[in-house]
Amino acid sequence: MLKLILSGTLGKDAEVKELGHSKVIKFDVAVTMDYKNSEGKKIEKTEWVRATMWRNEQQNTKVAEYLKQGKKVLIEGVPSSEGFKNKEGDIKSALNVKVKNIELLN
Repeated sequence: MLKLILSGTLGKDAEVKELGHSKVIKFDVAVTMDYKNSEGKKIEKTEWVRATMWRNEQQNTKVAEYLKQGKKVLIEGVPSSEGFKNKEGDIKSALNVKVKNIELLN
């Protein structure tokens, strides 16, 4: 089993979309990490993670009301990655997580 646990800040408000008998809550999370380079200078790097939470008809999507830009979250889920071409035609990759558990931190 592959599991990802991350803590970060929402980049924009969550979106809820209906897909047949299911709903998906989508949101982007910024995860900021600090490290020191070879000269000892502190570097701050932010990675973006695309998160999705799937819900069936019986499950509540009310959590989306709390997933607003700037809110901090702790997420546990299953990671995946995908490749895509940006506007300039460069090949990029994105980290995704299918959320199993979420905790609102503020």
